[in-house]
Amino acid sequence: MEYVTVYSGSEINALAVRNILDNNQIEYIIRDDVNAGVVAGFGTLDRAVHVLVLENVAEKAKTLVLTLNV
Repeated sequence: MEYVTVYSGSEINALAVRNILDNNQIEYIIRDDVNAGVVAGFGTLDRAVHVLVLENVAEKAKTLVLTLNV
């Protein structure tokens, strides 16, 4: 199964997304492009944190994320 991005944006909003996914027992992966760029010694144009979930729960996760208005 593949992972699907359900949110891309600021780190602060990603925390809210993580919380709602945790509360609904949906597993996720965080890809932090900002932090990765800093650690590697270069910046990033994307400047985003991505929250990914398995494709079989992506629709439910996207619906939950939409309720956050982030």
